[in-house]
Amino acid sequence: MTELARSLTSPKSLLVFEAAARHGSFTRAAKDFNISQPSISRNIAQLEQDIGQPLFVRGGGGAHLTDAGRLLFAATTDGLGRISEAVDTLRAQSMSSDSEVVLSLSNAFVTNWLVSRLAALSEAFPQAVLRFDLVPGTRTSVAGEVDLATLITDAAPHGIVLAPEVIVPVCSPEYLAAHGGALSPEPAGGWAGHTFLHLSDHPRTIWDPILGASSKARGEATWHGFSDYAAIIQAATDGAGIALGWLNVVADSLRSGRLVPAWQGRWIDTGRVVQLLSTRPGPMRPVAREIAQWLCERMAEDLNAAARLGAGPETLRGPAAECVTQREDSVE
Repeated sequence: MTELARSLTSPKSLLVFEAAARHGSFTRAAKDFNISQPSISRNIAQLEQDIGQPLFVRGGGGAHLTDAGRLLFAATTDGLGRISEAVDTLRAQSMSSDSEVVLSLSNAFVTNWLVSRLAALSEAFPQAVLRFDLVPGTRTSVAGEVDLATLITDAAPHGIVLAPEVIVPVCSPEYLAAHGGALSPEPAGGWAGHTFLHLSDHPRTIWDPILGASSKARGEATWHGFSDYAAIIQAATDGAGIALGWLNVVADSLRSGRLVPAWQGRWIDTGRVVQLLSTRPGPMRPVAREIAQWLCERMAEDLNAAARLGAGPETLRGPAAECVTQREDSVE
């Protein structure tokens, strides 16, 4: 390409030549470039001088290509055609990138909370093409560049707070009914006959605020371990046992009655928060911020409903989360 630039006075002359050859007319080529016909003639004359051969035979019937002109026209048509295709491809990729919103979220959160709202989300943001990167286990950091990701962190004004980290013991209504309709945190008969569904990423001591610290109490029960939290919630919904339900994941199931609190008024408030963060360089994209706000508003409705059911603290006072905070820079 450097050699070509040195061979020609102006690479623009190739574009002018291609248009004149395609139309068979200097006048029509001039209209394409919105310049005068004499300017087209000067560009062609300069190109002929650079090449050292005439490219057109001028006459009353228009401009006709010489043998040299036909050779150059074939080369410029092929080259410019390939350039045009590349430009179109890059533009399409740019448009796709502009409209694509990458959401890196917990598999359990998407399966149990977001999927039922996906149609409403798509209707609210018809211009957005959503791409979900699902995380099966406990996330400790966010890899790559994504528009929105959930991460449990200490309470701090970074990103957008989706919900407080509140953990509620949950089970199906059928499981509750099979065990007398109301479970006690300290059943007289001990924990024999009960099944607990445990996320293997966590130590069993995470249950201590609910069950107490007695190893005997835990040993009397049946424990099933899972590496995927979405599977735990599905098993609890199917009546297989009691699970620890992160409120931002199970709030919709509690509201609908698919799950119920295993013990009324018993939950763990860790003091941490579930945040929506952007890891792209620079400020959060407007469409990502709007989607995050939409998610926060829907989540606030469910958290308020869960609090009325005795399945979480009354931390929200309005239709939208008052704890939502935003910052303009991205999270490194």
